[in-house]
Amino acid sequence: MKIPCADCGAMILPETAARNEGLCVPCKTGTRADIEASKIAAKRQRELEATDPFIIYWRELIDRIFKTEAGLDSLSTIERQYWAVGCVSGEVYNGGFEQYFFNSAGSTYLDAVDGLEAMGAEASLRLLQEAKQVVFGIGDVPKDTEARREHLATFEDEVMRDRLDPLDRKFCEDPDKLGKLSEVFAIKHGLVQGN
Repeated sequence: MKIPCADCGAMILPETAARNEGLCVPCKTGTRADIEASKIAAKRQRELEATDPFIIYWRELIDRIFKTEAGLDSLSTIERQYWAVGCVSGEVYNGGFEQYFFNSAGSTYLDAVDGLEAMGAEASLRLLQEAKQVVFGIGDVPKDTEARREHLATFEDEVMRDRLDPLDRKFCEDPDKLGKLSEVFAIKHGLVQGN
């Protein structure tokens, strides 16, 4: 038979209560507040994902690209630019420009350049172009993911880290407020309805 935790009321084994002065393990270790805060944050995120027009639209793009035969070709020029800017932003925030060029998102480089330019994101555009210069020099960014990966494999980690890390940091400082520019772009072009 279980008994309630003396602090939160969660049902626990008597042995657990005896070891922990009547407390469940999360209350004893001080992680109960973190767990509850995480639950609240997750609930808010689920609610946001169900109502936020930008999140809903992004999921629609994902479905069109990855669940239809036409893939990326199913998008209009404006949609491709919006998608490509979102990909750059997501990849750089997650793992830097090296990750962007390594993953399939790197195939959208030209659309990202056009999108950043159309959005007026001058600093972000400059950083993307500098990263491209570090990795590919004056050559084009290969559309083929394997070709980009083979090229990236020719670099020593220190070279990539020393030359790309500062660009990653500057991009992540968000000099253009890229999220806001992307929203304005999406509304302006009718991809998402404004509030």
